Amino acid sequence: MSRVDSTSQTEMTALGVFLRGLAARAERDPAFAGQLLTLVRESGLLAIADAPRSRKARLASARAEGTANSPPDPFALLRERGEAGLRSALGTLDLAALRGIVRAHRLDPARISARWTARDRLMELIVDQVRARANHGRAFERV
Repeated sequence: MSRVDSTSQTEMTALGVFLRGLAARAERDPAFAGQLLTLVRESGLLAIADAPRSRKARLASARAEGTANSPPDPFALLRERGEAGLRSALGTLDLAALRGIVRAHRLDPARISARWTARDRLMELIVDQVRARANHGRAFERV
C-alpha cells in the first residue's frame, strides 16, 4: 500500500483547501509571494528555474521578488510620470534593458528592432508604441 493510498479523503480535501488558500494569498500579496517563492526555491521541492514559464508568470515573479534587473513597466511609467518621465527613465537604461522591454511587452512583433544598435532609436520605438497602446480607443471619447 503506497502513502497516497493510505491518505484519507478528508486529508486530501484539507490539503487542497490549504493550497488554494496559499495560492490566493500569494496572488493578492506580492511580498508574501516573493517570500514563498524564495522558500520553495531554497527547499529544492520544485525546479522552478528549469520549468518553462509563461510571460505573465515571469513578470509576476519578477515583481514579487523586486529584482533590480527586471525591466521597468513602460505603461506604468507613462501613467505615473507622463511622456517626459518615461523618456528620462528609458534614458538611464542600457541597450540590453531597452531590448528587454521591447521583448517583454511585445512592442515589436515583427522583431525589426532586433538588429538596431542605437539606443535613441529603441527609446523612440518604446515611447511610440506605449503611447499608441495607451491612447487606443480614445478617438471615440468625444463622440
